[in-house]
Amino acid sequence: MKIKAQRCVSIILINLFIICFYSISFSQVKKSNAVISYPVPPKNDNLLFYVQRSINKNTIVYDLNLLSNGKINTNEPIHPYWISYELGAKKEELSYIQKNYAYGLETKITNKDNFVVNFVSYKQRSIYLIKSGKDNSYKAYISIKGNFAELQRIFVKIDGGTFWFPNVKYVEIFGYDNKTGKSVYEKIIP
Repeated sequence: MKIKAQRCVSIILINLFIICFYSISFSQVKKSNAVISYPVPPKNDNLLFYVQRSINKNTIVYDLNLLSNGKINTNEPIHPYWISYELGAKKEELSYIQKNYAYGLETKITNKDNFVVNFVSYKQRSIYLIKSGKDNSYKAYISIKGNFAELQRIFVKIDGGTFWFPNVKYVEIFGYDNKTGKSVYEKIIP
């Protein structure tokens, strides 16, 4: 009788452990799969577009880079920087590694007012920095589903990997069709 009681207690303890383990695991899964609300960078006259990643809420912002005289800096027409929302929306410059291997840009002048821009880490799709004929301001344009569109934002879904080789599951591009003004979207799976 004593052995049966010990077995019953052991079975109950094992079941309690399993129930506790699964409830903790499921609550962590629910938290990790929860939809994260990403902040939108503050609007300013120089904001061209921004990039967000699934690993945190920090955002890389790409502003038009103007000289003190109001003309575009032809050496670096776009200025990328961080808004570290995880640290209270602190503005920070990209590090050397981030600028030269990940989020930085390479630009080529096509004429005095226009540029072709590529991410240093992804050269397959160009961004075009063009002076708008409508309001004489610069806009960043990209092809979204074959349509020329004003680039608004990019979202990168990262699932593991390493610092140098992140496992990019997909990239989403959001913008506005240049002809219709309607929102356009494309999901790229590498």
